Amino acid sequence: MRARTKVLITAAVAVPLVLAGAGTAYATHFQDRALPGSTLAGVSVAGLTRDQVAAIVQQRAADLTVTLDTGATTRTAHLAELGYTVDVEPTVDEVFAANGSWSSYATSLVSSRDVEAVVRIDPATSEKVATELVATSGKAGSDAKVKLAPNKKSFVVVAAVPGKAVTQDSFQDVVSAAARDLSSTRTTLKFVDVVPTVTTAQAQNVADRANALVARSVKVDDGEDEHAASRKTKASWVKVTGADGALTDPTVDAAKVKAWVEKVAKDAEVTATSGVRNVDASGDVKQVVTPAHDGAVMTNAADLASAATTALSSGKSYKGSFERRTIPATWTEHRIAAGAENLVYGATDGEKWIDVNLSKHTMTAYVGAKVAYGPIKMVNGSNLKPTVVGTFHVYLKRASQTMRGSNADGTKYETPDVPYISYFHNGFALHGAPWRSSFGYAGTRGSHGCVNLPVSVAKWVYDFAPIGTPVVTHF
Repeated sequence: MRARTKVLITAAVAVPLVLAGAGTAYATHFQDRALPGSTLAGVSVAGLTRDQVAAIVQQRAADLTVTLDTGATTRTAHLAELGYTVDVEPTVDEVFAANGSWSSYATSLVSSRDVEAVVRIDPATSEKVATELVATSGKAGSDAKVKLAPNKKSFVVVAAVPGKAVTQDSFQDVVSAAARDLSSTRTTLKFVDVVPTVTTAQAQNVADRANALVARSVKVDDGEDEHAASRKTKASWVKVTGADGALTDPTVDAAKVKAWVEKVAKDAEVTATSGVRNVDASGDVKQVVTPAHDGAVMTNAADLASAATTALSSGKSYKGSFERRTIPATWTEHRIAAGAENLVYGATDGEKWIDVNLSKHTMTAYVGAKVAYGPIKMVNGSNLKPTVVGTFHVYLKRASQTMRGSNADGTKYETPDVPYISYFHNGFALHGAPWRSSFGYAGTRGSHGCVNLPVSVAKWVYDFAPIGTPVVTHF
């Protein structure tokens, strides 16, 4: 390091300053000006005021550049770009430091005093530039890394790459000297080998331990099914880097384990359903119109997640069971109309419904337990295309429509202008059949599965049965 101040004595014996009027005038003149013989980084500033010296410092610092030659590239930059700043006020203070001493006034006529600039360094910027210089020269290395394999089921190692680093004496020291001398310069950078902070062997050790965690099984049982975390899922739980991205010992992310267990618990939930059943006057169930099912929820997901995390973190497999809480189903009960107990459908008072007897080939419309129309002869599905059996509900109505479908032999049929259609299940419907002259049979001459009715009867049914009307087909 160069001394900030050097004093050159230019006479063998200092000449005393005459303490008379001339000496007093001299001291008064230079009390706020740089003393004779004062130089700043080799340039005279004698007789200049503080502001004038400051302006010189600022200008010389602004003009100063350093050319960096890596051997592959050349870069010229200003001090600030390299992380260096000339501190103007302290530098000016150094120039005027001698003004506070009477002896300095006395010796300034026979001596010279050179001051270097005061320099501040931003290590982060300087280090960043050094790293960039290594990269642009093609000499960058890298630490070994651990990352998920492409299939995301295991961890693999990215090997370390040996690299270089810029030597301090060819970069930082040169820039510091140029800043102190307020003089542009050029330097040919030198490089030295650097050992990666994380070696391939160290990264492999971390990857092996992470994969050992992934290999452990994690299972939870919901009372009906067992759920096992996949390797991909478990790999997503394992962390091998810290918040700063640096490689660390493998750890298990408790939040991710908990999220998985909670999802399994949610998927295992069963929603309780509400059913409808018909009861007689005594309250006895005579018919289940709509079945109901109990529900269930899993109540200890958080405990299972915590236990699974602890087990995995200890290098052990885990198996746990959910605590299952039953949610009872609810029922809506309809009282069966008097006289409907022995019918195929336990209708409530005033409820419209339609009875389709596939054995007798008849259709009867009811309101509650009372016949509203019929029985009327109809044609139901043939032996090869039978009518569906069960309790259904009218879900769609069309006054007229072209009906299409397939015959028993696989060929297609198309019947235009079919009147008064009341669909009760998929393509099954009650409708008018103007192409038939007689009714009351099925066999090989039956329909394609629909309930064929005389047109006038089909219209009556169309007007009688709104959407939702029960249709019971039976033998």
